[in-house]
Amino acid sequence: MKNKGERGSITLFVTVSCLFIMFMLVSFVINMENKKQAQSREINQIISHYTATDNQMEEIYTKIKDKEEVKAVNPK
Repeated sequence: MKNKGERGSITLFVTVSCLFIMFMLVSFVINMENKKQAQSREINQIISHYTATDNQMEEIYTKIKDKEEVKAVNPK
């Protein structure tokens, strides 16, 4: 015969194990989402730094043509 206490301890062990696995999976998904958002912000920042208007491009072209010093363009 089995004691009722033995079934309760197995149930508790399985429940704690399932909760632990769920916690690990949720933390993994949250971590990946944070990385994706950080990467997206970084890509947008890079794009904004390398974007120039037509007037800025014309100005850079004339400076290069006249062999003047050219500084990086930041459209902000």
